[in-house]
Amino acid sequence: MDRLAMFLPSVGASIVLIVIGQLIVPGFMSINNISSILMTTGLLGIMTIAQNTAIMSGNNGIDLSVGSVASLTAVVCPLLVSDTVGELLFAFLVAMLIGVAIGLMNSVGIQAFRIPPLIMTLIMGSVVDGAKLFVTKGSPATRISPILQSVSDPVIQPFRILTIFAVIMVVLAELMLHRSRFGRALLLTGDNPGAAAICGINTKLVGGAAYAISGGFAGIMGLFLAGYAGATTMSMGSSYTLLSVAAVAIGGTDLAGGKGSYVSCLVGALVLTVLTTILQALNVQEGVRLIVKGLILILIMVVNIYSHRRKS
Repeated sequence: MDRLAMFLPSVGASIVLIVIGQLIVPGFMSINNISSILMTTGLLGIMTIAQNTAIMSGNNGIDLSVGSVASLTAVVCPLLVSDTVGELLFAFLVAMLIGVAIGLMNSVGIQAFRIPPLIMTLIMGSVVDGAKLFVTKGSPATRISPILQSVSDPVIQPFRILTIFAVIMVVLAELMLHRSRFGRALLLTGDNPGAAAICGINTKLVGGAAYAISGGFAGIMGLFLAGYAGATTMSMGSSYTLLSVAAVAIGGTDLAGGKGSYVSCLVGALVLTVLTTILQALNVQEGVRLIVKGLILILIMVVNIYSHRRKS
């Protein structure tokens, strides 16, 4: 019942928004538009795996460096790919390892030096941005190989390669959360670290691993983003930091930690993507779109916090 209650609000919101979109935007339900929505949802869905893992670990967990990590791998790792599948797989491995390394640095600051996650990951995001400028000298990769761009190729419309990979990753993450020892340890650590320690769980190790996982998925998402866009900019992943937090909140994850679902967060990503698509189709100015998203996020945070206090 708890899992069902977590899914219902985001599923209901996505259905309502899709109906509204069809009513007010001509061609909203066309195959091409649905395909674009699903692909954009997949990108954000990969980032929610990163953010959701950090938040579920508890200790006021959040990872504000994910956008910077994605931007770094998006501008650096395409240089490793020319025309072969082997090079593509190697680039994704490097992107993941870069993210994991940054996540481990976050872990050290949070677990060893007890720096609050919000502060530590915010500082690390700034460090990563500086490293990105140093490595690229302000000039990101100018060529995105055709094989990397092929992540946008259709498989069976409206599903594209990127969308399918995103769904597979989310499903595997969900299985890990509920079927593995680490997943159960992550939820217990986030919910009640004292009880987790009594059960013999190394809460510092679990918390540290959460940020390493977060960084790894952010790194992978950055390379997918470069392939999807077909071009790179120095800050192309930065907007996904706030969007990932919003999607996780819409997906019903307890922002205090210990409760969440990756699949539900993917639905939360769908809600945000559909809303953005409607606003863009109505030619709403970028500033107004940002205001709307910000107000929605504030409302979700208030509801989430109020719900948590009632349960307490």
